[in-house]
Amino acid sequence: MAMILAKRMKRTVSVILLLALVLGLLAGCSSTSSSTPDAAPAAGGSEPAAGGETERERITVRVFRSKAGHEVSMDQMEIFKVMGEMFNIDFEFDNPPQENLVERLNLVMMETELPDVIMEMPMTDVLKYGETGIILPLNDYINNSMPNLRAELDKRPGVEKSLTYGDGNIYYLPMLDETPSGNTPFIVRTDWLEKLDMERPVTVEDWENYWEGVKTTDLNENGQNDEIPFTAYEIERLRNFCVAWGVLDDFFTDPTDGGKVHYGPIEDRYRDALIWMNDMWNKGYIDQEIITADFSSHSAKLAQNIVGSFAGPLGGLLAAQNATMPATVPGFHVAATEPPLGEAGVQIHSSIDLVPRAVVGATITSSCKNVDRVIEWLDYMYSPEGQLLVNMGIEGTHYTMENGEPVFTDYVMNNPDGLSPKQAVGTFTIAQGTGMPSVLCFCETSQLDDAAVLEAKANCIIPFLETSNQYVIPGTISFPSEADAERRAAMADIETYVDEMVMKFITGRESFDNWDTYVSKVKEMGIDNVIGIYQDAIDAWNS
Repeated sequence: MAMILAKRMKRTVSVILLLALVLGLLAGCSSTSSSTPDAAPAAGGSEPAAGGETERERITVRVFRSKAGHEVSMDQMEIFKVMGEMFNIDFEFDNPPQENLVERLNLVMMETELPDVIMEMPMTDVLKYGETGIILPLNDYINNSMPNLRAELDKRPGVEKSLTYGDGNIYYLPMLDETPSGNTPFIVRTDWLEKLDMERPVTVEDWENYWEGVKTTDLNENGQNDEIPFTAYEIERLRNFCVAWGVLDDFFTDPTDGGKVHYGPIEDRYRDALIWMNDMWNKGYIDQEIITADFSSHSAKLAQNIVGSFAGPLGGLLAAQNATMPATVPGFHVAATEPPLGEAGVQIHSSIDLVPRAVVGATITSSCKNVDRVIEWLDYMYSPEGQLLVNMGIEGTHYTMENGEPVFTDYVMNNPDGLSPKQAVGTFTIAQGTGMPSVLCFCETSQLDDAAVLEAKANCIIPFLETSNQYVIPGTISFPSEADAERRAAMADIETYVDEMVMKFITGRESFDNWDTYVSKVKEMGIDNVIGIYQDAIDAWNS
């Protein structure tokens, strides 16, 4: 089947201009907006209708999506050049760096003329913009004009429920995943573990012992005491060690309390976790620059061969480090660890792919003047041919067919410019980033995952999903607009205060004698009311 689909896609791409000129490949749906979708496109919606119809005018579609660190700008990606010719579309991209996503999106949403498509909208913003009419409800389009997406939803029980908000509307097209697992584990240098004659840390005591070894041993053999036991690109990665105390660094549902919603940073168990983190800080095991670090500075530090452990994404850091560092550091190797185990006796991985997984792939705004044309293009990305294009790129350049399966070429797996496989993929597609209205396919992820990533998923994440799902609140829950406004207003101040105080507790600038005062202040700011809003949302979700 994969071979047939690949041949169909290759044929489509290779004759695209000829078809556009001679057969009117791009004829079909109206180029004007419509609140009610037309009938489904020909050929099951997988390709634009062809035949004797008049060629449609070329349109411009403006797309907003952030640029991940491993990606080139979207206007350079070949998949959009192919789809632009296929659907007679000129794409204009607003593609800010990922770290500037929220700031840039907030500015964009204040503009009179919005992008036609927003491929990366925070889940918590969707209902707000949907209820105000800024983004369009998509139920009718999905049911009547998106046969490929409809087919994918029908394969996945529960996904449509995840997409549907309390008002009965679906406001975004999902990014689906064939193999949900999780991400962002704690990661260690296994070559340094071997030198220390240690196993991968599991308990918090194991972590402390490993960090002590890193701190007191010249593991990089440069004659300097410059090893850093633990660092990260944001202090929240360190704060996630709180899971060893059976609490999350956010709102969570507590199975030991009947599944009720709690707010981690005011729990006594969280205080105990911070006491441990403060001890690790005072012993010099935590990078002092973690307070101001970002992804760029963090990556530069990892390249210096001085870091013993860190936390980060499987592809962006675990696989990338194993792909690039051994060239300059012989024997270098990193591996994921199980969730840390502490006195709570449970192992929770807080960054999991919730099942059913249906994160935001794309929304369509009220500014879109060619909704039917945009719907047709987006539905193509869910078709078998579209999934192959989005995940694997161009046949012959980025992949070849072997035994009926698409296999990445050396452009991806042994890139001549020294790019890691994920970075190479990021030169032609968005499939290894966020905000993708399509299906992240196993044919792609299974090849990009190096042995360490496969092992991480199999041994360090997936075995803990069942337990973790009892604690992690689904990212797809929604709040009534009035309650959501109340929640946002309260949390804007609460999170600022909590972040400031947690930082002080960890670094010792605030005594733990003042913990009760801190908790009382958070309660005065309205956290109990926000917990109630979350509880109502969870109860509605479960019903």
